[in-house]
Amino acid sequence: MKKRKERYDFYMVKSINTRDYHDWRLQFTSENSSIGFVPTMGALHQGHLYLVQQAKRQCSQVVVSIFVNPRQFNDANDLESYPVQLEEDLALLSNEGIDIVLVPSIHEIYPVDDTSSLDMSSYAHIAQGLEGDHRPGHFQGVVDVVSRLLTIVKPQKLYLGKKDYQQLKVLEAMVRKEKFALDVIGVPTERAYSGLALSSRNALLSEDGRARASRIYEALQCAKAVALHGDSAEIACAKGKAVLQSAEGVKEEYFLIANRHTMSVNEVGSPKEWVVFCAAHVEGVRLIDNVEVFD
Repeated sequence: MKKRKERYDFYMVKSINTRDYHDWRLQFTSENSSIGFVPTMGALHQGHLYLVQQAKRQCSQVVVSIFVNPRQFNDANDLESYPVQLEEDLALLSNEGIDIVLVPSIHEIYPVDDTSSLDMSSYAHIAQGLEGDHRPGHFQGVVDVVSRLLTIVKPQKLYLGKKDYQQLKVLEAMVRKEKFALDVIGVPTERAYSGLALSSRNALLSEDGRARASRIYEALQCAKAVALHGDSAEIACAKGKAVLQSAEGVKEEYFLIANRHTMSVNEVGSPKEWVVFCAAHVEGVRLIDNVEVFD
């Protein structure tokens, strides 16, 4: 297996259908090794690096994948505009001292003759509502690609950010259903000083746009404060929405409270189970964020 020495201090496997990854496991892992896996779509930022850092604290080896998964985009324009910056990503990862980076091609993940998808019927309710309603087919694409990556990497721990909270819950359910022998670690959202959740899409915003987008977090925090005060989910949402709607240049897509376990917006349970979710558009860029009422 060729090691890239000229610029980066880690292995980059470009073909997952070769013996490279298995050779790496045989050479660098043992029965007592623990592999932490951080799947990404590239355009890395400090939030991704925080996932990597968490994995390094808990695991003997860390694997990162970079793959822009077309199956999870329901909007062709969204896929087309997704930022791709592989060289910059590799430079960032080199500073973290990770063990291996997988950069598979589309045909290595989805062979031409393989159109199969996972059966999500047992946890379809978690994938409904919120992002499931606004991005049809998104979660099917997510479970398809992550399950294939897990089969290749065979990690002991999977690290996912809580910014994509519903996705985290869907993948937890997928891991249980498919009986992957690993722990799913949900990592708190990394934020800019303004409160804006770190996201690859932030790179598409102007400086003014990022300032406007920070009102999303302000609205979420308002709803959380109202909920902690003892008011109903309906009142908390209304107060949070008012903040969002007063923000110039921010177009609300949804602002809802859901149950942290079931993702239901109709039966939200007790306040200890509430998560406030928001999707909004700023400068034509779609952003999502959430806060747990009780951390």
